[in-house]
Amino acid sequence: MKELLIKTIYGNTMNVLADPNLPERQGLIAKAFYGNTVLDWARTALIIIAAVVAGKVLYWLIGKTVKRLAAKTKTRFDDIVVDMAEEPFVFGVVIMGFWYGLRKLTLSQTAQIAVDKSIQALLILDGAWLITRMFDALVEEYLVPLARKTESDLDDHIVSIIRKGMKISVWIIAIIMAMDNAGADVFSIMAGLGIGGLAFALAAKDAVANFFGSIAIFLDKPFKVGDRIQTCGYDGVVTEVGLRSTRIRTRYQGRIVTVPNLMIAAADIVNVETENGRQVFAVYRLTPKMSSEQVTAAMDILKKIAKDDADTQEKVVSGFFAITEYSRDIMLLYWVKSDASNLKTRTRINLEIIRQFEANKIELVKANPIHAKMDQVELL
Repeated sequence: MKELLIKTIYGNTMNVLADPNLPERQGLIAKAFYGNTVLDWARTALIIIAAVVAGKVLYWLIGKTVKRLAAKTKTRFDDIVVDMAEEPFVFGVVIMGFWYGLRKLTLSQTAQIAVDKSIQALLILDGAWLITRMFDALVEEYLVPLARKTESDLDDHIVSIIRKGMKISVWIIAIIMAMDNAGADVFSIMAGLGIGGLAFALAAKDAVANFFGSIAIFLDKPFKVGDRIQTCGYDGVVTEVGLRSTRIRTRYQGRIVTVPNLMIAAADIVNVETENGRQVFAVYRLTPKMSSEQVTAAMDILKKIAKDDADTQEKVVSGFFAITEYSRDIMLLYWVKSDASNLKTRTRINLEIIRQFEANKIELVKANPIHAKMDQVELL
């Protein structure tokens, strides 16, 4: 054996031991490339190839064994966990194979640090991939079906926003961690993003306020699509609840009005659909010549007509509440059922009142009937 000087690809020389009796072609094996012999590079390549093959085999084994075992259980949760963790786990095994293979090489300190940081960054991103896949699958399996069962589309939008927001947040955190691990000045980058985010927030403050208004509507549930509401000066039926606005078809004009959710969240809302019944209050002014018997008969007629109608509730009130030199004023208070037509019911009752009054010679003064609100008349 004798010591030989071998020139490396870097232009440097290194001492190696070589047997002069060996064939010349074996000297190539001992030649160094980037500080490692051909055998070293071959060994690293074989380790990396073995890691890729192991990943493929592991992927096949998970599909053939673990997935089948998970499918036998009653719950879907373990199936989702196995299915979503399968690919990131295999990718992690391959990454570790690359790391182990490269560790077998003799690298400079700078190159070794670069390799370690690159592997760590890949593992961080692989973890983010695993978390987002798992979260996305669980949302699809459990939250999305619940949102689809409701009548409003608002919760569907909110689930979608939570879904995308969570995934974006995880990836942003993972990228920041990977960049920090690689030695980037993360604080300067975040400061720049903070200034840009502040400018964006100021420009989009109304949009953000409307979004939180939609969240408030969803959580408080003051109404749902199809309800008739009175809010912000409008009276109509809710046709759509979106992330930015709520659409109402006005009751009389039949027009679609788009109201920002911020305004609705801050305004008083009357949900007409929650009424136990539609209240109807009317005053009938009898002529002064009507006797007490006729006034009593008139009140009995009003009460009987309202009670006998199929679309009114059982509670009916009638009374004699005012005497003037021009009239004898009696009143009728009843409630139309919530699923009945208010106009048709009142029309039917009013026509019957006219027929009954005419048949019993009960006369009204020659003036328009007075329709008043409950708080304008003392009933008791």
